[in-house]
Amino acid sequence: MLATRLPQTKFTPDAETDCAIQFFQPPVRLPREVIAVVPALLVAHVFGLVFWVGGLLVTSMALTRHTQETSAEARQALARLERIYLRGLADPGALLTILAGASLISTNSSYYLHAPWLHIKLTFVLLLIGLHGMVAMRTKRFAMGKITMQRSEARMLVAATLFLFLSILIATLVGQVLLT
Repeated sequence: MLATRLPQTKFTPDAETDCAIQFFQPPVRLPREVIAVVPALLVAHVFGLVFWVGGLLVTSMALTRHTQETSAEARQALARLERIYLRGLADPGALLTILAGASLISTNSSYYLHAPWLHIKLTFVLLLIGLHGMVAMRTKRFAMGKITMQRSEARMLVAATLFLFLSILIATLVGQVLLT
């Protein structure tokens, strides 16, 4: 019985696999201690973003219901819920996201500070910070009776939060592959 030998070929990544490899590996050699902390920072960054965006969404949705409510007791209960969602979810989530993101940038600043996709992402993050402040101010003022809001205004806060969240995801995931 004759055995046929298959030719030995060495794996050479093409453009598509090369992009996928770059997405998960930093382009420069990092110290072992830094490499060990990067996954934990990524988890904290994503976890914080989920809490931040989730907190803004539920606050805005409660505000949407709040604009329709006529009962004084229900309005007070909704105002308390809005404050709890904002202070318990969105604020800590924003802090965690920003601190973990800044720490990630510091692990390989020579790469990240020159990455075009990160500049786009940071622009959307700044807009999300501004939206966070707007949601907080409008929620507080509406609860105190200083301003009136229409349901459509509160719905626009929900839509703006979703738009910025998706923009940040696209800038990060698609931008990192296409703009690297």
